[in-house]
This record gives sequence, C-alpha cells and structure tokens, in this order.
Amino acid sequence: MDGDNRHMPKVRDVDPGEGLPQYIGALVKEARIRKARAATPQEKAKGETWSQSYVATRVFVGAHSRISDVETGEVPPDMGLAHKLEVTLDLPPGTLTHLVRIMHQGTVQDYAQGYLKRQEEAEIIHTASFIVPGLLQTPDYARALLATGETSPKAIELYVEQRMERQRVLEREHPPWLSFVLDESALHHASTTQLQRLLDAQERPNISIQILPYGAGHMMGLVSVLTMPDGVRAAYTEGFRTGAYTEETTEVIRYQRVYDRYAACALTVDASTQLIAEALKRST
Repeated sequence: MDGDNRHMPKVRDVDPGEGLPQYIGALVKEARIRKARAATPQEKAKGETWSQSYVATRVFVGAHSRISDVETGEVPPDMGLAHKLEVTLDLPPGTLTHLVRIMHQGTVQDYAQGYLKRQEEAEIIHTASFIVPGLLQTPDYARALLATGETSPKAIELYVEQRMERQRVLEREHPPWLSFVLDESALHHASTTQLQRLLDAQERPNISIQILPYGAGHMMGLVSVLTMPDGVRAAYTEGFRTGAYTEETTEVIRYQRVYDRYAACALTVDASTQLIAEALKRST
C-alpha cells in the first residue's frame, strides 16, 4: 500500500443528491482529492498532502474537522470559507459561493428573505429592538439566542456563521448609516464581549446606538426601516419565529413612526454610551 495513503481523509460516503450541503461537500472533496493525486513527490515531501488537515491550514480554520463537516454536508461553509476553498482548490470563481448563497436563502425563514436581501443593499437602516440587532451581534450572543429555538449544535453553528457573514455589509467601501434604538434590558442579558462590541460600534462614524431606558417605553419585538440608494423604502417587524416584510408606503410610514417614538424617548448617544460602559464594568 502506498505510504501516502495515511494522509488521505477517512470520511463517510455522502450522496450529493441529498441536498445542497451534500452537493457542495462533494465538490470540495472531489477537488481536494484531485489536488492530492496531482501532487508531485517534491510537494508531498514538503507536506503538501492535501489532506483535510492540510486544507484546513490553507483556509485558516482551526481543525481538520471543519473540512470534514463541509465534505459530509453536516456544516456547510459560509461565504468567506467557500471563497477560500475555491481559491485553495483551484475551483472556478462562483463554483461554491453561488451555491452557498442559494443555500443560505433556503435556511432563512420565508418572511425574512426579502428583508435580509434588502439589508445588503440599504443606504440607511433604522432599527428598534429589545435584543441586539443581528448586524451588531457577536458569535457568542447569536449562539445563545439561536439555542433557544434550535437544538442541533451544528445547525446553530451554521446559523451563527451566516449571521456573521451578513455583517460584512458594514465593511463595504461606503457602509450604510445605522441608527439603533436598543431596549435597556438587552444590556443586562449581553455578555462582556457583546457589550464591548456595542461600545466599539458606537465609535464608528456611520453607527449610532441609543438606549431606551426602563420606564420610557415597551418593546415587544424588532422594527426596522430600510432606505435604498434609489430612495425606495421598506420595513420589517419580527417577533419569535414570525415576521413581516413590506414595501407598502403606508406601512413603511407606520413603522417609521414607531421607530421615531422610540428614538424620541431614548437617551442621547453620549448618555447611551455611558450606560453601555457601566454595564460592561459590571460584567467584568
């Protein structure tokens, strides 16, 4: 037996016809094995074995098990990892990322799909919420929220990756203006890392966070109003596993008024920053 076989991965056979995660995994596995078979003796001597562990180091993930999870379809890649795998495995651009984008649309509740698509394009986002909005959540905070409605650890990790991927909108050359009103109760349920994330966000010129203090109003869910570069506006409201998206003018105005009332009752940005800092001090 060829001694180099010790580097070959041992993964269960997966039917790529089971679904998009399995199909994506099959593409990654085939490309990786193809690279392994084409490796020269000199490349193998340098450790370029194209094992799962080797690929993991090339795409900067912590363990080979992450690549195994991709190949079996158990935890598909997010957009960032899909792009790195395309480059590392010499796959044509879009081979994986297009499929991941389609897959992500399928894991989002129907009522949220329009909102999340528009959020990627929005120029201005006004959001009032009793929890930290997704665009500012840390992985630990998102994971804790998702755990209340999802029991599969791997499914939770997939959703967390997707949520973090959506935050890339903040890294655009011209990021959107974000104006958040956050219920004070959210500060008491946030981790130290999440509170620090809020303080860091508050320092960015395109983000403002105002805290709605106890006694100033009651938030029952999330209300968000989006303004597109062409002036088109949309609104979204969400509760526990339910929501509604609309571009109907009268409804958008209605939700804007809801947001405006919360903002009018909220603390100033400076006072809100101080309140977040106090919460952070208590948490450490």
